[in-house]
Amino acid sequence: MTNHRNPRPHLSALLAALGCVAASLAHAAPLDVTPDTLIERANLLRDARERPWDPDTGRLGNLRHVHIIANDCTVRVVSGAENRLFLGSGTFRAADSTYSGDRQRTARLRPYDVTISAAQGASAIPRVGADNAAVCFTLQLATAHELLLRGDNLKVLFDRVDLPVLRMYVNPSHGVKLWFHDVRLGLLSVSSNASVVAGGTGQVQWLQLASSQRNTALLFHDMDVRHAGVTATTTRARFSIRIGAETDAGYYQPASAPGKIALEYPIWIDGPVSALKVPAGRVNPMPLTSALRDETRALQQDVMGLAGRRPVLPAPDPGSAPPPGAQAASGEPVSPRQRVSNVLQPLLPSGMTLGKIDLWKDGAALEGRAPDDAAVRQWVQVLERSGEVRNPQVAWVRREGEQVAYRVLVNFLCAAPGERSVCLPATGSAYTQQQVEDALRPVLGNGVTLTKLVLRDGKRGQLVELEGGGSEAEVRAALERVRQQIPWLTASSYGIGQGSFSALLRMVCAVPPPATPGICATPSPPR
Repeated sequence: MTNHRNPRPHLSALLAALGCVAASLAHAAPLDVTPDTLIERANLLRDARERPWDPDTGRLGNLRHVHIIANDCTVRVVSGAENRLFLGSGTFRAADSTYSGDRQRTARLRPYDVTISAAQGASAIPRVGADNAAVCFTLQLATAHELLLRGDNLKVLFDRVDLPVLRMYVNPSHGVKLWFHDVRLGLLSVSSNASVVAGGTGQVQWLQLASSQRNTALLFHDMDVRHAGVTATTTRARFSIRIGAETDAGYYQPASAPGKIALEYPIWIDGPVSALKVPAGRVNPMPLTSALRDETRALQQDVMGLAGRRPVLPAPDPGSAPPPGAQAASGEPVSPRQRVSNVLQPLLPSGMTLGKIDLWKDGAALEGRAPDDAAVRQWVQVLERSGEVRNPQVAWVRREGEQVAYRVLVNFLCAAPGERSVCLPATGSAYTQQQVEDALRPVLGNGVTLTKLVLRDGKRGQLVELEGGGSEAEVRAALERVRQQIPWLTASSYGIGQGSFSALLRMVCAVPPPATPGICATPSPPR
């Protein structure tokens, strides 16, 4: 005999509100842009589709890392729909240097690492810009975001490159010169262990400059930057940056050099010198000089003069790139962080924002701003009833001016965003006792008689109260099957004796998953 009662009415109202979430997803605010989210975006774009791998003809697959070894060369780097190598005046080859573990991947698209170096003999790699004897080769990047550069008198022009991430490391070499011409980058990181002079123009959200070699000059005062970070582990490396009205800039010098040694860590600033933050050590910030402007202008003329006119590259191979407009129609791949944000932002109380999501297995930390402590706790209550997460709790709330910053911890109902939900699939505003019973009876088996099943509220969610009969062996085996086969139930307590049993189980899902896309994918049907 089973007792039934009506679904909880307040959940009906909540689920009706959640029905509007799908219409709101297109308008969900993006997360704060950080180096982590930019690297995540770069990885998603690389893994979004297969790209042709044929290094003998310059096709470099789903490229991740490029090691360039070129003495006395000028190299042009551009963006495009494919990762391709085009020869100029020299003959070079691209060799696969991917880690062995990545070569054996089968569950996802394989990332490629390549080494580009001089070669002998004829090559099937197409040549472009053959009228310019200074350019050894042109490298077109669609997905690569890590470059390792090495070569005496190597000059590299990054010509209007537009990528989420570009991180490069300059290994010991002499006379390396880099120029970034009108680039648009999310994260640009330049780390030098060589005699290198670099600078450029364009827009960068996060600029990271680092040097462990005193003959380095990283002169980026002509670039518009939102966040600039400089690190030096040696004296006499030179840096210059622009600090605009919205620029957050800092110089980290870990040696804590005393007295006059701090003067050996110079940085020139186009903007307010006092705006530079120095969290450790001591440095020597100074206003930008006309001599540095002249030096940077000469660097630009040198590299761009040798590179000459930008060549016309061959069209992408048919089928290797999406047709025009296809990427815009389908949109970029949605990151796990953004998926969580898209679902949870419509549930935020008025005046509250969600800007950062740190993911780990089965859960996340959510951070943002709120009008006050009460708004944060109100949101936690909404999350508890939403059916999208479980066990939400406030980690901390801190006053910041007229608002508060918060950190809320949640567990997901799946191992990671986008994976299959552990919930019981059902329709309606709340689980009914009949839905729970229909899913539970086949797992209990014929050896157990169920005489009572009641749903009731508990402090940590909805509880399932069971009573029935059966031998001790049959009941124990049945409860073990429930534990192993029904992930949406967890055991709370039970008692067995004299041919009867009682059990109290907790439902990990407060309500059925909404029909609209959620944090987790559609749950599997009961077995």
